[in-house]
Amino acid sequence: TMAKRDREEDAGSDDAARAAAEADGQHEEGAGALTKSTSAQNRRHAIARLALGRLPSSEMYEKSYMHRDWVTHIVVTPSDFVITASRDGQLKFWKKLQTGIEFIKHFKAHLAPFSGMAASPDGGLLGTASSDKGLKVFDVLSFDMINWIKLDFTPGVCEWVSGSQAARAVLAVADATAPEIRLFDATSAEGALINTIKVHSAPVVEMKLNVPRDAVISIDARGVIEYWRPDGEPGLPKSVDFRFKTDTDLYELAKNRARPTS
Repeated sequence: TMAKRDREEDAGSDDAARAAAEADGQHEEGAGALTKSTSAQNRRHAIARLALGRLPSSEMYEKSYMHRDWVTHIVVTPSDFVITASRDGQLKFWKKLQTGIEFIKHFKAHLAPFSGMAASPDGGLLGTASSDKGLKVFDVLSFDMINWIKLDFTPGVCEWVSGSQAARAVLAVADATAPEIRLFDATSAEGALINTIKVHSAPVVEMKLNVPRDAVISIDARGVIEYWRPDGEPGLPKSVDFRFKTDTDLYELAKNRARPTS
């Protein structure tokens, strides 16, 4: 009986020891979590103090790069100009310097958000399109508006598709609600329509000129990529290295139902 009682007391002592150890472990875990939480709070407070310390505190500023609404488009030209456009139709010209940029001029360019903005390959011209159905052309070097074309459709993205040696400055403008791309003589007084490109089955969301290849690449909302000639003539550009798109990966976006954003 005494031996049995001794065994029960030993077992009770072991259970008590285990319970105490578990309690100590839980206490250590809680203390560790508390330490981690305090450390994270200290880091957040330090970052907040650093951010607050760097806020401007002067009544007047030498320069400001801020638009009053979201910046939707940024273009940097080979002529060292930076042009920014915001959702409220504001357009700003900046000159790129060795240690920053210098503000040049501001335009209230459109009454609605920009849908497209592009600089010519030599950086001399800028084209802007907006859902207000306006197409405007600017001389970048003199930072002045030189043409305003009123459209009978809602424009999407735009791109200059003529090189610096071309006889005409041709601006390609996509239709925001249809698959057509229209080519305009953008610097003529009447902004004449030159041609209409019909290679897509959905509205075009991106368009770029490849100058060395003399080819335009456009992508529509379904992810289909097309190559076409800047003069608007049918068929693939002669400079490309393939005859059939099935020999390339140009259908991969469409196969994966991926809509490109840039």
